[in-house]
Amino acid sequence: MTASAPAPALRIPMPATDNRARRGSLAEQLAALLAYRTRPEGPVEPLKSNWTTVPANDNADPSEVADFGHERRLRVTPSVQEIMRQVATGEVEKNDEGQVIRIGCLRFSDGTQTEQAYRYGPDNKVIQFNCVMPEGAMLGGRENGEAALGGGGYTGSDLTRSNNFFAETLRTSSPRYIKRTERRNGPGMTAAEARADLEKAIANTANMPEVKRFPPGMPCGSRKMADSFVGMQVAATGSSGAILWQDISGAVVQREIWEQSINAMNRENVAVLDKALVAKTLAEISPGGTKRGARKRGKKALQAANDNLSEILKRISA
Repeated sequence: MTASAPAPALRIPMPATDNRARRGSLAEQLAALLAYRTRPEGPVEPLKSNWTTVPANDNADPSEVADFGHERRLRVTPSVQEIMRQVATGEVEKNDEGQVIRIGCLRFSDGTQTEQAYRYGPDNKVIQFNCVMPEGAMLGGRENGEAALGGGGYTGSDLTRSNNFFAETLRTSSPRYIKRTERRNGPGMTAAEARADLEKAIANTANMPEVKRFPPGMPCGSRKMADSFVGMQVAATGSSGAILWQDISGAVVQREIWEQSINAMNRENVAVLDKALVAKTLAEISPGGTKRGARKRGKKALQAANDNLSEILKRISA
């Protein structure tokens, strides 16, 4: 009688798992839930910026814009006026070889002094080195780039043109500014008190003076008339005006994809996702029983709803 061979061990097939998702945090595994929270809903709101969410199609040749730049105000020290003043009034000093090495506060090189300068190194990078100043070169000079040149501010001529524009547009006399002073006729009154006072004065006056009519004018409380007409000037409010059509179409397409995806899901998964947006713990997603059991059920239901939503989004947006 021979011994029978041992029966093979029973092997149960296990579902394939994503090691990256298993090692990652729960937030990384629930990417679809995070997208569900920020899904587009309602009408398209204008962006409060002049930037677009669609990358610009920049076809400019790099060689064409390589030399582009903007001018900057350059401060040179000492200035030309200071140099001429030192030359006119400063004491001249020479060395033993007869070279001029100082005029007033200005110092000059005799050919042996050095100053730090910049140049391109072997690897085409800018490096600093000690540059030998030639004979007669002025020492200690500086050049500093300041603010970019452009608008020089709001000048008096700009103010005059702006005020005249409003006067011509509204067909009024030339605007004038009257500096406000303190009242000398007693304490201030409200509008109702002023009307009552005027009616009382009219009732006590037998012969009313002739009414003098002035031509239409402008408010006199400000030097700049544009401040009285805010609707006629551009203010920095952050609004960009009309929305770009790329932003509108992109938002509409995203909203349609989300609507189709949510309609394709079963109601239980949608309810789980909605609970997850307001729940403080996993146990609140599937309450009941022990706290540990509720937490395990909530995590399992949330991952199932998240995976279902992720698959639907991939299928619809493909």
